[in-house]
Amino acid sequence: MNDEITIYISNLCDDLGLILNYENEYHFRISTDNASGLSIFMNIEESEKLSFHYLIRTYDVFYSGDRTDAHVILGLMFSVFLRLSTTKFSTSIFDIPHPVIENEIYGRYIMPEQINFSNEIELKEKIFHLITSIHLWRSIFWSFAGCPCNECMEKNNLIEYHKGFIISNNKRDYSMNEIFKDVIKSLYETSFEINHGSRIRPSYDYYYDMKNEVTVIKSKDLSQYIETLYKNFDFSPSILSGVNGNLIVDDKIFNFISNEAKNEIRKLSHALTNENIKYPILPLENMLIALAKPYVIALGRLSGFSEFKIEREVVRNRHNKEAEILFPIPSFIWLEKVCPEEFENLIKSLLEREPNIKTVRKPAPINQGDKGRDLIIEWAQIDKRFISKNHPPINTIKVVGQCKTSIKTIGKNKVLDIRDTVETHKSSGYFLAVNTQLSAALTEKLESLREKNIWTSWWNRDDIEIRLSKNQDLIPKFPNVLKVKHKVKFIDKN
Repeated sequence: MNDEITIYISNLCDDLGLILNYENEYHFRISTDNASGLSIFMNIEESEKLSFHYLIRTYDVFYSGDRTDAHVILGLMFSVFLRLSTTKFSTSIFDIPHPVIENEIYGRYIMPEQINFSNEIELKEKIFHLITSIHLWRSIFWSFAGCPCNECMEKNNLIEYHKGFIISNNKRDYSMNEIFKDVIKSLYETSFEINHGSRIRPSYDYYYDMKNEVTVIKSKDLSQYIETLYKNFDFSPSILSGVNGNLIVDDKIFNFISNEAKNEIRKLSHALTNENIKYPILPLENMLIALAKPYVIALGRLSGFSEFKIEREVVRNRHNKEAEILFPIPSFIWLEKVCPEEFENLIKSLLEREPNIKTVRKPAPINQGDKGRDLIIEWAQIDKRFISKNHPPINTIKVVGQCKTSIKTIGKNKVLDIRDTVETHKSSGYFLAVNTQLSAALTEKLESLREKNIWTSWWNRDDIEIRLSKNQDLIPKFPNVLKVKHKVKFIDKN
């Protein structure tokens, strides 16, 4: 890679009126403006592997007073756009605690976790898509919300002057909407970790309970903005009833909404409007967003791919229709006796294409004294314990990976001494890949390790097939693992 990418990004930002305000060895920060407060951070490695995240951070140029409300609301509005628009990213949202003042947040990180990019897409095309999407969001959002910049405020006679100087520009009102007060009090335990108030631009009343992770926004303009996104972008996921909630399958994005969270949103909506929500609940990785015009409701609840996988295992043997949608007849034919070494190499190749994997290496030839480890992985994890105003919630950990093959379900008797293996190799996590399925007992064993501060993840046959469908060029390279039923057009990445 050479300076061509840097020049390309610089020219694209100039064309779209964006600010390239940080550039160093293929680390880029691209910002919108002081009204939008949105930046995207992109890191391009020598292998042309792209990683990125977003930051919402406003300044007092156009938002006087405590700007927690602006960070919360702008972060939500942008995350909704990412989930509903053509990007279709499912993200996690993390508050950045104010370093001094309680019950205020310094900004919000928006971390993409389920990214709907095919690995066949060229680097420039990905960059173009990411940069133009923040430009498009800015244009769409302010057409509904009403921009709070001085020029737009002055056009609408919303700026107060005294002796030629601005004395009031989008001042924040800190009073609490009485409806919010009554509704929240009736449904939740008393919390003193709250932030509330209103502004002129965008026009809203707002309430954020940080303890219970509940946000309620009353705004005709913002609810109209979300409704328009629903109408103009195709959000028609398959919604399947599980045991503990709904499984949401939207193209290649997988989420889970618990029954408890659904009931919570239903109660909030009914208490606020005496009506039910009109559109489907929008799930992110750690946030659920619902529209009950003129209200927008957001609950901080785990609802991402990890939760989806847990619930999927619970409903695996249920109704045939669910199986048809969740587990379609595969286009893959797995060999009855899979070659262990080829399977290990396949997993290594797939891991190397995961956006949050830094490096994968094999410590020793298979069956030659690797002390229980097949792969050593540097894995970037979202970890809010590391969050600060200068550091997004990303922590790279060392993970021991093991690959197991069998013609039967893999039980916990096949995976022994996990904790000792992790500790022996001075690692922080454990990853398991199997060519069949994990038994319920083994799944419980892996989940229990998290309670002992050992990060765990695993892939079964379904998880591998999902990734192979996005990386079809790999399939012919591992004939002793699997083949395809139907003719597939393979694309040679080289």
